[in-house]
Amino acid sequence: MKRKGSIWKGVLIGAAVGAAFSLFGKIGESQARPSLPVRLKQWRRSVEEMAEDVEFMVEKIKDIVEKTPEVIEIVREVYSRKKEDRPE
Repeated sequence: MKRKGSIWKGVLIGAAVGAAFSLFGKIGESQARPSLPVRLKQWRRSVEEMAEDVEFMVEKIKDIVEKTPEVIEIVREVYSRKKEDRPE
């Protein structure tokens, strides 16, 4: 009798494990990694976006570099005013 119970226990455990593998297999299929060409397209798109971002930042840095001497001159003018000429 004890042997019969262990057989059924084994059958139930096996069925549970099979069901779990079946469910995980279906979940895994929907979340499968994209193919190599798709990943390469995604990588290329990311690289192009980063290049655009870097180009934008370089342009902004050029603007700052061009404006810096002008700003320095304005600051010098403000601090070179006589004390009575400064607004209160």
